[in-house]
Amino acid sequence: MINKQQHNGLTQAEVRQQLEKYGYNTIKTKSKKNFMTYLKEALKDITIIILIFATILSSYVAFQSHPDDFTEPIVIFSIVLLNIYLSIKQQKDAEKSMDELKQMNVPTSKVLREGELKEIESAKIVPEDILQLELGDRVPADAQIVSCSNFFVDESFLTGESEPSEKDANYHAADDDAIGDRKDLTFSGSLVVTGNAKAVVINTGLHTEIGKVSDLINKEEPSMAPLQIKMQRLGKSLGIVAILAGIFAIIVGIIKGYPLETSIMTAISMAVAAIPEVLPVVVTLSLAVGMNNMAMKKTIVRTPSTVETVGGVSVICSDKTGTITENKMTVKQVIPLKDLTDSLLNVTSDEKNNLLFLFYLASSIEDPSNTGSNPTELAIKKALDDTFSKEELNKFAQDFKKVYEIPFDSKRKRMTILYENNGQYISVTKGAFDHLQLTASQKEQKRYQNEQDHLANQAYRVLGVGYQIFANYSVDISDDELESNLHFAGFVGITDPARKESYQAVKVAKQAGIQPVMITGDHLMTAEKIAEDVGILVEGTKGMTGAELSKLSDEELAENISGYRVFARTSPEDKIRIVKAFQNNNEVVSMTGDGVNDAPALKAADVGIAMGGGTEVAKEVADMTLVDDNFATIVQAVEEGRRVYSNIRKSLYAMLGCNISALTIVLISMVVGWGAPVTAVQLLIIKVVADGIPGFSLSVEPVEKNTMKNVPIKKNENIFAEGLLRRITEISTVFTMATLIAIFIGRTYSIEVSETMTFVVLGWTTIIHMYNCRSEQSIFKLRFLSNTLLVTTTTVGAAILLLLVTLPVTQNILGFVPLNSVQWLWVIVLSISPLTYVEVKKLFNVF
Repeated sequence: MINKQQHNGLTQAEVRQQLEKYGYNTIKTKSKKNFMTYLKEALKDITIIILIFATILSSYVAFQSHPDDFTEPIVIFSIVLLNIYLSIKQQKDAEKSMDELKQMNVPTSKVLREGELKEIESAKIVPEDILQLELGDRVPADAQIVSCSNFFVDESFLTGESEPSEKDANYHAADDDAIGDRKDLTFSGSLVVTGNAKAVVINTGLHTEIGKVSDLINKEEPSMAPLQIKMQRLGKSLGIVAILAGIFAIIVGIIKGYPLETSIMTAISMAVAAIPEVLPVVVTLSLAVGMNNMAMKKTIVRTPSTVETVGGVSVICSDKTGTITENKMTVKQVIPLKDLTDSLLNVTSDEKNNLLFLFYLASSIEDPSNTGSNPTELAIKKALDDTFSKEELNKFAQDFKKVYEIPFDSKRKRMTILYENNGQYISVTKGAFDHLQLTASQKEQKRYQNEQDHLANQAYRVLGVGYQIFANYSVDISDDELESNLHFAGFVGITDPARKESYQAVKVAKQAGIQPVMITGDHLMTAEKIAEDVGILVEGTKGMTGAELSKLSDEELAENISGYRVFARTSPEDKIRIVKAFQNNNEVVSMTGDGVNDAPALKAADVGIAMGGGTEVAKEVADMTLVDDNFATIVQAVEEGRRVYSNIRKSLYAMLGCNISALTIVLISMVVGWGAPVTAVQLLIIKVVADGIPGFSLSVEPVEKNTMKNVPIKKNENIFAEGLLRRITEISTVFTMATLIAIFIGRTYSIEVSETMTFVVLGWTTIIHMYNCRSEQSIFKLRFLSNTLLVTTTTVGAAILLLLVTLPVTQNILGFVPLNSVQWLWVIVLSISPLTYVEVKKLFNVF
C-alpha cells in the first residue's frame, strides 16, 4: 500500500507501467448486430421458409402454365416480406446501454503527477494516481479518500440512496460493509455535491464498481419473452403440419392421377391453409395497441413483446424510494420535551410549533444551495411552510440575528448556529441524539433515550435539538463550549412516506396472485416499516440484508426466497441473484430500478422497469419506463398485459379455426376426388380480409372484469391452455361441415359455383365467428357497438368478399361465377351456423 500522505504523484515512467498492467480507464462494449445478422435469424423461422418455398413452386407453375400471370407467387412473396420485416423489427432490442455507461466517464480530471496538479484525460488515469476532487466534479475512477473537508458525493446511481453520502478519510471499513457504507471510498461516476477531497485511485476501467456493472450487463443476455417462445413453438408445429399436408397432397394427386402442376398447386394451397400468415401481423398490431394504452397510462414500453410478458408477471421486485414511497422526506413526528413558553424561544402558544421554530433556527434552510442537496433540511423547511406563513416566520425570525455557524460534520453528527437576540445570545444545536452534549439528570436522559428509541424503532430518521443561552458572547468562546451543556428541547421524526396509491396497488397485486417484493439500498428497519405499512411484509414473511444474502448459496437462496419480501442494503450482484432465484422457482419476475447499479438486474429480469427520473443506463437496458415512478402504474401495466394476452388468444381462436378447417376441407376434397375447392390466392384473400383484419379488431376488446382476480399466466403455460385448443378444434369441425355442405351443394350446379360458394362460406363463417370470440358471454349480453372497430372491419370484410364474387372483373381474375337466390340463401344459412352453434353452447353454459 502506498503512503497516501507523502505521495507526490506518479512519474511518467510509472504511469506507462500502470497503463501496460491495467489498461486504459474505459469501459468496453459489445458489438452491435447488423442487418444481415437480423435477416439470417429471421430466415430461421420455419413458416417463412415454407412460404419462400411455396413462392418458388408457385412461380415455377405460373411460368409453366400461365407465364403472363404471376399474381399468386407475388401475393405469397408479399406475405413473406411482411413477416420478415416484422421479425427483424421484433428482434431489435436494447443495444445502447453501454454507450450510456460511457457517458458516465469524465473527459478530463485533475491529477497530481510529479508533484504538480495537472488536468489529464480521464482515460489515462491509472491506479495510485492522486485525484483532486471539488464541487461539481464527477469522480473518474474508484478511489480511497486521503483527506477531505465537508465532502459529500451523490452516488445514488450505484447505491440507490437518495441522500448524498458523506465521506471520511479515517473511516474503518467492516468486512460486510455494502457500497453505500464505504465512507472511505468514492466511486467512478459519483458527483461531488459539496466540499473537496484528495483521493488515491485504487481501481480503473472494468475493475471499478461501474465497470463491474458494465461487465454484468454484457454477460447478461436478455431473456426471450414468453409470447415469443409460444409463437415460435406454434409456428414450428404448424410448419410441420404444412409440410406433411403438402407431401400428402402430392401423394394423393399422384394416386388420383392429377397433373403434377395441379398436385403442386394443391400442396401450396394446403401449406398456405396451415400457416397463419397474418397472425404475426395481428399479434404485432395487438401488442402495439397495448403499447399505446400503456403510454397513455404513463408507461413507455420499448419492445412489443414486453406488453404480453408483463401480463404474466408473478413477482414484482420494486425499489422503495420514489416507487412505493413519495421520495420526499417529511417531518411526521414533532415531540417537544421541554416547555419553551417562558424562554426567549417562545413564539407561539403551541409547544410543537415552538419546537419546529427551534429546528428552523438550527438549520441553514434560508440558503437554497444548502437545501438543494439535503433532503433533511428540505423536510424541516416543508414542515415550517405547512405550519407558519411566510409573514409569520419572518416576524418570529427578525429578532434573531445570526452571529456564527458551526457546519454539520460527520464526526460530530451535529451542527450549531449562534444568534443574538435583544442583547442576549443563544446557540442552537441540531443533530443525532447520542451526539448532543446535554445538561440533564439521569432520569431525564433515560426519558429522552426511550423516546429516541421509540421513534427509531418505527424507522424514523430521528433528529434532536438543544440550546443554551449566554448573557454575553466573546470570540474566545470555543466551538466545544457552544455545543456543550445544552438544554434539550425535543425530537422530530422524519420519514419518506408511502404513496397513497401504493396501498391499493399492493392489495390489487396480491389479489392477482402477484408477490410484491421490496429491494432497496436503504437500511433494513426502514424498509421493513414501509413494507409492513403498505402490505408487502405480512405475517410469515421476513426481511434480509445484502450481508445475510451473501452467506447463502444460489441453491439455498432459491429454496428459501419465497419466505422473504424485503431485501435491504443490496449490491448489483445481490439484485441479480434475487431475480434469478425467483426465476429458478418458475416465476415471471419484474424488476424496477433507476441507477446504474440496477441495470444488470433490470436486464436479467423478465421485465426490467426503469424509473422516468432514473439514469439513461437503466432506461436503455429496461423493457419499460415508468413516467411517474409509481408502483400503482406497474400494477396497471400488468392488467393491460393480461388484457393483450387474452385478446391474442381470442385472435388465435378466430384464425386457427379458419386455418384448420381450410386445411381439412382441401384434404377431404382431394381424397374424395373433388380437387382443391379453393386456390392459394383465394385462401390468402380470406385470411387477410376475413381473418386477419377483423382478427386484429379483437385486440381492442376491453379488459374483462375478473382479469386481476386470476392467477398469473405461468411462464411455461401452453398458449392453448384452459380449453382453447378444444374450442378451436370444435369450431373448425363446424366450419368444415358447413363448407363441405356448400361444396356438395355447389357441385350439383357446377364446379365454378361450388368454388364460389366455398369461398364465400369459408370467408363469411370466419367473419361472423369473430363475434363468438369476443367473450365467453353471449353476444346478446355484450353491447354490440362497444367494439366499433370490429363492427367496421367485419362489415367491410363481408362486403369485400361479396364484391369479389359479384364484380365481373374480379370474377374473371379469381375464377368466380354469379350465384342465384337459392345458392345465396344456402350461403347465408351455412355462414351463420357456427355462430348459432356457439350461442347455444353459451346458453347452456358449456362454452
